[in-house]
Amino acid sequence: MRAGDGARRRLTSPIFLGVLPFAAGAVVWTILVRAYHISPVFLPPLESVPAALRSMFIEQRVATDILISSLRVAAGFAVAVLLATPLGVLMGYSFRISQIFEPVVGFIRYMPVPVFIPLCLLWFGSGDLEKVIVIFLGAFFQLTLMVQDAAGGVRQDFYEAAVMLGAPRRALIFRILWPAALPQIFDSYRVCIGWAWTYLIVAEIVGATAGIGYYIIKAQRYLLVSQIFAAMAIIGLLGMTTDLLFGAGHNLLFPWAKKKRSFLT
Repeated sequence: MRAGDGARRRLTSPIFLGVLPFAAGAVVWTILVRAYHISPVFLPPLESVPAALRSMFIEQRVATDILISSLRVAAGFAVAVLLATPLGVLMGYSFRISQIFEPVVGFIRYMPVPVFIPLCLLWFGSGDLEKVIVIFLGAFFQLTLMVQDAAGGVRQDFYEAAVMLGAPRRALIFRILWPAALPQIFDSYRVCIGWAWTYLIVAEIVGATAGIGYYIIKAQRYLLVSQIFAAMAIIGLLGMTTDLLFGAGHNLLFPWAKKKRSFLT
């Protein structure tokens, strides 16, 4: 092996390539602050963000807010999965069911989630239930159509072959459609959990007394910009963690359905 091969492998490793954009962003951030003397109210020094993180965990006990937010996301996402999956599967399997539900699902999914917040506050108060319902509304309609697309993509000849081999039509959903569409449906869950984290902040910036979103609003009120960036970093890390977990779960459960890499890589 030549001497340059090891260095080349390190430069093209996934860890190095993944860290590279963050490092470039840190360099640009530092240049903007140092060269243009930007006020910390607008853009604090980069080194103040780790200090704010340390303060948040040690002095302000932000871990409790992280747990509260995580439970809200998990609850809203779980309810969305439990209701959107069967509805989406039926819509993908039956054209008549799709004709009934697709117009209303498509209509509501274009409504911005924040427009539901006043009604949710009126009907459910400002507690955890309201937050969970906002997250559910943000995830359910999008996920339903993604599951429908996955279910509708199952090849017709699979059904025809099953019927020819004696499978009853009432069993086609469980014996043909579900196994064939499940890898793509699981991938839809992975995308949808990212939306759930997004709608969490939308839910928590109004009428909340705990959670990461509430923490951001509280920091904004006192112009604690470093803490805002620190909270944003926490949300990004939580989102990346759930995404990696879903990706690992997909590879473990459906090894035959791994996405192929481009020949250019």
